[in-house]
Amino acid sequence: MSLDLIRAAEHVRQHQGKTFVVKVGGACLSKPRHVRRIAEQLACVHALGARVVVVHGAGPQANERQRALGEEPLFVDGRRVTTAAALEALTESTMELSSALYEALGLRGSTALLFSDCVTASKRPPMETSAGEIDFGLVGDITDVDATAVKQKLDEGMIPIVAPPVPDGAGGSLNVNADLLAAQLATGLGAAKLVLLTSAAGVLADPADPHSAISVLSLAELLERRTDGSVAGGMHVKTSAIETAMSGGVERVHVVNGMDEDSLLVELYTNQGSGTLILAEAEGVTA
Repeated sequence: MSLDLIRAAEHVRQHQGKTFVVKVGGACLSKPRHVRRIAEQLACVHALGARVVVVHGAGPQANERQRALGEEPLFVDGRRVTTAAALEALTESTMELSSALYEALGLRGSTALLFSDCVTASKRPPMETSAGEIDFGLVGDITDVDATAVKQKLDEGMIPIVAPPVPDGAGGSLNVNADLLAAQLATGLGAAKLVLLTSAAGVLADPADPHSAISVLSLAELLERRTDGSVAGGMHVKTSAIETAMSGGVERVHVVNGMDEDSLLVELYTNQGSGTLILAEAEGVTA
């Protein structure tokens, strides 16, 4: 164990005082034990000196609630078509998960804050998709990120927890994609890292092979894979989020399997990592 700590020490030094935005997919929070495991890792990263912002989704949970309301969820190119029932299901699901993360982080010594008003969005007009022009309903595009307010909470030693839906600036709320929300927050905060915790092992060389995660990619290589069809569905949206974050100055993006035990810590504090590291340009790297 002491050897592991010695090897991790350089990563700890590099990360101290840096801001990390960690997006946790809803599938990674599907059971109470998963919430506890994610919270343990987030609290550890925080205790080791990084400034942590958590963004989470609630896709599977919202799907279940929407079906209970009598409506089948609809997705196009990995994006949810958000009806009134879908927005209600999403709101209830994210509130439940945010509260669970808040409590779990508190039990592990970290002070969290539910922070939904730091982002505003405007309704998205119909857009072209692989299925033609689609109106995604009560879906928004982010128009403003109050980075100053978030930084103040980080300065106070807190872990802000942010999740869609977000205010529309007119008393209502809109669904926004949680990956893109995390990317916009990372850009606004000048984050050193954006980490996407998902149910996949990383960016896969073969989408049909869950064990084919690629260790390191440049942004250009990732975008080339999107062009040739190697990434699709939910990963297609994640690729857009990664491009947004890196275009906005985020130095490194990690795609990690949040279902694996200690995967976040292995990715951040070991040389071998546990998922896929995306860089602005190919280079020799450490986590």
